[in-house]
Amino acid sequence: MMKKDVPNICQNSGVSYDYRMAFGSLTNYLEKVADDDLPRTRHLALRAFLHRVIPKYEEYFNLEEYDNVVNDLNSEVVDKINNIVDKLNDLRSQKTSDFEVLHPLKVALGNLISSGG
Repeated sequence: MMKKDVPNICQNSGVSYDYRMAFGSLTNYLEKVADDDLPRTRHLALRAFLHRVIPKYEEYFNLEEYDNVVNDLNSEVVDKINNIVDKLNDLRSQKTSDFEVLHPLKVALGNLISSGG
């Protein structure tokens, strides 16, 4: 079977913009807090975040399915992304819901994806 190319690669980082979907539950939760949504809405968003493991880059773009997921161009960025994902999953397993703790990590992920740093 032919492997697929990783879609929507950012020229600056060598990683896919689509990886943002991997931490969508975190983004959604942080938006609900920032918008001061109703407690119930925030609670549901938090629950979704707490119950979903955030996949590492090469888990999201499964190596069986995709070609050239990690390469010379992006391996350093992927390492940094995966380190943040490990931190987020640790915080998740500790049931951390603190915006001040989670938001900078999400921003850092976004920066790594779009600029490689």
